[in-house]
Amino acid sequence: MRKKKPIKKIPKTIFEKKNITEAEFIQALDNISKKLIYKFKFGYHEAEDMKQQAAIFAMEGLKNYDNSRPLENFLWTHVRNRLFNFKRDNYFRPDNVCVKCPFFDPENKLSQNKCSKFTNKNDCDIYSTAEHRNTIKKNIMKPCTIEYDHSVDEDLSSLIGNGELVDLIESKISIKYRETFLRLKGGSKVSKSDVVRLREHILSIINIEINHDEDD
Repeated sequence: MRKKKPIKKIPKTIFEKKNITEAEFIQALDNISKKLIYKFKFGYHEAEDMKQQAAIFAMEGLKNYDNSRPLENFLWTHVRNRLFNFKRDNYFRPDNVCVKCPFFDPENKLSQNKCSKFTNKNDCDIYSTAEHRNTIKKNIMKPCTIEYDHSVDEDLSSLIGNGELVDLIESKISIKYRETFLRLKGGSKVSKSDVVRLREHILSIINIEINHDEDD
């Protein structure tokens, strides 16, 4: 695990402007971190690294919170998106030793492989060592494939395919069911039992909204 960087403390004035307490922010962050950090840890980035990263992203995103939805739901969406980008950008960055080499021929003026000395770049000890190191790094960072489950409940899938309902659900859904909802929305595998619980929760949201409209 990498050495932790100190996290700057959020000024109390920020919480006052957002009409929330520091305790509420910490509790919401703790709730989403427990569900997200193990999903997004990868390679050298262990759970504690991702927990710290989630805290940083949450603090950075707090300035955009406008009280239009629950704090925990807002932080979930913001932090999850930021962690997606972080994992994508840091998964695997190969060492390109050629760019610093005096024989580097980027425009292929003297070669066909951007190397003016070696026809086969693997004959270069520096290049072959770097390629071996890149292969090791790539294997460490290799992502897992999630298969689509075609047995997912068709009625629920059609609900999630409705744009207006998606907006409603995303603004009202409980943090308990958010991960299942996002996995189903993204076409990932979801267990039957999770689908049943999610369907019941979504239907309760829709019923509450319908009753609210009727009262108006």
